[in-house]
Amino acid sequence: MHLPNNTRGFTLVELIFTLALTAMLAGIASTSWTQLVSTTRHTGIVNDTHRMFAVARSYAVHQRILTTICPLSEALTCTDDWNNPVSIFPDRNNDKRPDNGRVHRVFKLTNGRSKLYSRTAGRGYFQLSSNGMSHGTMGSLIACSASGDGNVRMSYLALNIGGRVRTLHDEDGDGNIQLPWGTTLTCPQS
Repeated sequence: MHLPNNTRGFTLVELIFTLALTAMLAGIASTSWTQLVSTTRHTGIVNDTHRMFAVARSYAVHQRILTTICPLSEALTCTDDWNNPVSIFPDRNNDKRPDNGRVHRVFKLTNGRSKLYSRTAGRGYFQLSSNGMSHGTMGSLIACSASGDGNVRMSYLALNIGGRVRTLHDEDGDGNIQLPWGTTLTCPQS
């Protein structure tokens, strides 16, 4: 059997050009993928925080009981480290401890590249009354997520008097959020 002589492979120049183009496209795709993953992680922490407050509000209203939201220590007392699992629990006597050690639900909000920082004036907890309204003073959390490009994605999550969370995002990516009353927030360095 005779094979035609007009079949041939790539020249060295064509092969080098193809490999260079492939490497360049892979680099662009990798950067875009890293940014997409970072954005998705940050969106996840913000959405999970909203979900946590909605669940707590639901427990407070449906069970008609004061409900506390906070990270718990091993001694079942509220701490102010929101990067630990956060518990939702009934708190009839308002001692910031689960009634009879009972916890409704636990949320793990952060991961290795995202952090939550409290703005609760050192209290480290939020409370919702039996009508779903914020009990006592309000507070907020700041969500900070490292991105693949070396920047930080940032969101401000504030619990209002009605027991709902409103969110402001760092839209321009400068690492600052300017609140309507003039305060500028930045992610704490950790």
